[in-house]
Amino acid sequence: MKFTFKKVLLYLLAMVLLGTAVTLIQSTMMGMSAWDAFHRNFYEGIPLEYKYLNAMSAILFVGLAYIIEWKKPKLIMLFPILISFFIGAVIDFELTFVPNVVDGTLYVNIIYILIATINIAVALNIIIYSGFPLPAIDQFCKAIAKRLHISFGQGKIFGEVFAAIGSVVAGELFGFRSEFYYLGFTTIYFILLLGAIIDFAKHPLYRLLGAVSKIEVFADDMLKKDINRKNIYRNSRAIIIKNNKILLEYFKESNFYVLPGGGKKQFETLERCLKREVLEETGYKINHIEEKTIILEYYPNITIESHFYTAKLKSDMIFEDKIHLTEEEKQGNLDLVWVDLNEAITLLDESDSTYEKGNQLMNREFLGIINSI
Repeated sequence: MKFTFKKVLLYLLAMVLLGTAVTLIQSTMMGMSAWDAFHRNFYEGIPLEYKYLNAMSAILFVGLAYIIEWKKPKLIMLFPILISFFIGAVIDFELTFVPNVVDGTLYVNIIYILIATINIAVALNIIIYSGFPLPAIDQFCKAIAKRLHISFGQGKIFGEVFAAIGSVVAGELFGFRSEFYYLGFTTIYFILLLGAIIDFAKHPLYRLLGAVSKIEVFADDMLKKDINRKNIYRNSRAIIIKNNKILLEYFKESNFYVLPGGGKKQFETLERCLKREVLEETGYKINHIEEKTIILEYYPNITIESHFYTAKLKSDMIFEDKIHLTEEEKQGNLDLVWVDLNEAITLLDESDSTYEKGNQLMNREFLGIINSI
């Protein structure tokens, strides 16, 4: 964990965003997220301010997170408790002045929920980017995600379901059945969509924060003022490494290598494009996608924007029925090869292709790999 002034400020901002999200949710007539309902039921039953209540629950969930990951207790595990105390203090403070819209229009209530959703998605991704500890309940969800080998957003779904059950138990304990345990539309909305929204926000936010390196390559004699900003071809490339070997596509007819991947379709995300292209070209299904590098190649008539992602195979199974090669790939006699990582870098750097764009493509893949791993 590297402390920088920028990351510390972003981290504090994320804590405030999370506290504000809870405040907004509690000020609506649409119920609460499962975790907020869980804490609210205890808040009603135990006369403690949120800053103390959050800290108490943090002790429980940090402990559970360490048990799930089977990690030895460390001093750093106390940090999420302090975070939870801070977020609780933000909630206590903001509840004193944020307008309550329980009696307001549905439109205003929905705006509150949408702002809260954006706050949470942005805040949690900022925290993960900063490398600092997550709040206790999110650390608990991340531990679930690691144990089940799923994304953090998917781990949040499991956490929300757990909290919803906990809300009912706490509600029964303190007798709040008439309030539906503070569960409602927001609970269902968060269980179904919050995890996906968190995952969706990650890559564009990381690009904005500068977490993804960017490399610019100019054609001969081109200047920045000559960049073609109208004709842009965007594509995704997959860096799949297994047992220190990387998956490459080898075009036998022209003697050149490239990474699996291809062009983005209209209205398709770059991540969805990557999964589709890898499946169509190799038959493999991938997950744990992490954007690492963007390479911008500038030519007089086009700008090629290549996004390089590290990814893992879901399994060793090849879905033959999902492979759909283009005519160009068929004519090039495409073959899949697993190559030692160092050997792959040498091949991309030193191979001489008979295809007019082969060396250019291999140079791009070479730059993408060495800047991504």
